[in-house]
Amino acid sequence: ETQKNYFREPNLGILYLAAILEQNDIPVDVLDLEQYFEFTKIERKALIKERIKGYQIFGITSLTNTYHIALETAQIIKKYIKNSYIILGGPHVTFMYQEILENDKKTENLIDFVCIGEAERSFLNLVKILISKIQFNIELEIFETRLKNMGGLAFIDSKGNLNVNQSVKETEIESLPLPARHLLAPEYHYYTVATVIANRGCPNQCSFCSRQKLFKKTKIRSIKSILAEVRDIISLQTYNYINFYDNINISKGFFRDFCKMFIDNDIKIPWGCELRIDIISDEDARILKDAGCRLIATGIESASVKVLQNNFKIQNPELVKNGLFNIKKYNIPVQVYFVLGLPGETDSTFEETINYIKDLPLDDGDTLNYFIATPYPGSRLWDEKKNFNINIIEHNFAKYDCDHIIFETEDLNRETLKKMFDVAKKVERGSELKRISS
Repeated sequence: ETQKNYFREPNLGILYLAAILEQNDIPVDVLDLEQYFEFTKIERKALIKERIKGYQIFGITSLTNTYHIALETAQIIKKYIKNSYIILGGPHVTFMYQEILENDKKTENLIDFVCIGEAERSFLNLVKILISKIQFNIELEIFETRLKNMGGLAFIDSKGNLNVNQSVKETEIESLPLPARHLLAPEYHYYTVATVIANRGCPNQCSFCSRQKLFKKTKIRSIKSILAEVRDIISLQTYNYINFYDNINISKGFFRDFCKMFIDNDIKIPWGCELRIDIISDEDARILKDAGCRLIATGIESASVKVLQNNFKIQNPELVKNGLFNIKKYNIPVQVYFVLGLPGETDSTFEETINYIKDLPLDDGDTLNYFIATPYPGSRLWDEKKNFNINIIEHNFAKYDCDHIIFETEDLNRETLKKMFDVAKKVERGSELKRISS
């Protein structure tokens, strides 16, 4: 059961935005399509058609590989709700807004606005402007002038020109209200795992991650605000587990205070977290155990120092192994992530990683996931393709799910990557480790 806890968690982005609208006395509803993942496309369309009645302003968020679903949703809204406004947000559109808006205007004309980056402030300001436009029928010139002066927004104006204002004030993470989890559909008690963001941003520069570019700088929440959210989750009585993101040992002092929070306040709800395993000492592992931690997730990516250095992953594989030994000494389950096909990967570095995996102290209660390197918009792999000597061969964003081959490197073509990924998936399933070199 513990292994299932890193799947199917509510999208906190829309819940934060909904909470901010509620805080400003703006009526809001949330339709989280993930709650209805078993629905067919026809059933999903019927659900959306029913739930959008009575609304004019719609905010849609998606990841890169679910962007096509965002567009399908926008199509339904525009078909059934006349004079509606559609606002897109999230990491994918943050880095692809120009292409998205310009292509949209040439085709279906579905998207009215894109909120760039952290959208808590820009989304609220935009909604307020749109409400004024709807209620008081503000003149188009005045309306567009207000929009152009708004930070964190991209749109195409009535003259067909792309307008972008990226100058948005940094989000004060401590000032945010708690996510509006109460707006998730009560008839579908689908989520039993709650997600809590302990910090935003990352000080590292890994080539395959867009987090640094999205959040600019690292912001850590206070223990007081995290504790308030934990208590709120427990009071809802629908969750039996909490996952904390992103890296809870980003600061040694924060890490110790975070664990102490569970002990001092006698918090019993099971929880898991993401962290850097290479800096976990025996004492850190003991504190995690005492605090009730039930699962640790960590990215190892590769055992090759060459591959790690090529991709700006500052991590020593031997220290990683030492950290895992410390964690397993206290019988805490782990979920470890590896990435295949990063620039610098070769047959020999892949074999080196497989042999490294054999020596890791993993048991039946642990999980290993092997992913294909994916150049998400906003990552260095995407922005610096030439520098990394990669050739993108897959342009269908629906396949950007870390399970499809997206690019070739100077050392590995699609056919070779496919064979290696088949081997990696066997390792993930725990089979054929001894015959892996062949």
